[in-house]
Amino acid sequence: MYNIGINLYGGKMKRLFLYLTIVAMPLLFAGCKKTDTSDLKSIMTTEANGAMSPTTVAASESKADKDNKKPTAEAKKSITEQSQSFSKDKSEISYPKLTGSKDDTSLNTMISDNAKLGLSNFAKAPDSDVKIKYNIKNQSGKRMSIVYTGKSGDSNIIFTNNIDLESGKSIGLSNFADPLTLANYILSDDVVLENASNAQAAGFAEYKKTLSVDILKTLLEDADFPLIKENDVNEGFPKVFSYEAGGDIFIAIPVSHELGDYVLVKYSPATNNSMYLYVFLNYNKEN
Repeated sequence: MYNIGINLYGGKMKRLFLYLTIVAMPLLFAGCKKTDTSDLKSIMTTEANGAMSPTTVAASESKADKDNKKPTAEAKKSITEQSQSFSKDKSEISYPKLTGSKDDTSLNTMISDNAKLGLSNFAKAPDSDVKIKYNIKNQSGKRMSIVYTGKSGDSNIIFTNNIDLESGKSIGLSNFADPLTLANYILSDDVVLENASNAQAAGFAEYKKTLSVDILKTLLEDADFPLIKENDVNEGFPKVFSYEAGGDIFIAIPVSHELGDYVLVKYSPATNNSMYLYVFLNYNKEN
């Protein structure tokens, strides 16, 4: 009886295990089939559309992506402006007062001093009637360009103030561009003049013939505020001014009154750097 009982119990267990296995098999195959289809769909979607499937995109939102959505210190920093003015006899200049920099007081003192210096340069006579206004052409997280334009009688006026917002100081053209590269570009036939008439373009082409690369390079090195620069031989009011706007560099070159008092050279670093790199390297090699 003992041996028979054992055999019967073992037979029942085997039949029960076989029954459960048969019942569970469709469920197991269904689960495997679903997973495989999902993976295949993901691959096909990626290959067909050239982009990740929704499943892959969701999985790709990593910690780095979430961190990028967090506002950075630079994004939080917002500099606002308020127009100020200064009068001298009959002459007047407007300039911005900025709020939101690291040191508003010293920054605005510098802006005000340079604006007044510019007015004094163009309104030297007591009866001068000079009117100058400003326009902020470029404001990135690190730099700002204030462009001053106006009239002195029938003469056109332009000067600028480029500012490093991190240090709160004025910076010259040579701080963000290479004077030699620009000098070669200005003297080349490829130079672009912004909003120039045919007469201005022709007159400037003739005027360039009186300039050498070295003379123009020196003028560009001395461009812009501050007046006193490192190794500067000319501490007077700059003859050349520049500013940045839309990724391009604009340089105001003085010309005769008949040609409009100045022409505005437009230089696009993205398209012109490679063109004049060879000239720059060769000049350095020879000198």
